[in-house]
Amino acid sequence: MSSEKYGKRRQVSFRITELAQEKLEQVSTLFNMQPAEYTKAILYRDLGIFSEPLDHRKRLRARRK
Repeated sequence: MSSEKYGKRRQVSFRITELAQEKLEQVSTLFNMQPAEYTKAILYRDLGIFSEPLDHRKRLRARRK
């Protein structure tokens, strides 16, 4: 099912330093993500593959009575 939507599955591996690993773990917890999920999101963003549309909804103000 996912292969129909996204195509063939691919795996990417790379090495990082201990300092980069520590920073990755710290930053990923800020976004409530696993380090691998955060890395994938950043990679997609930098490649321009994934972009989230801006929220253009009008904000409703509380009605005063």
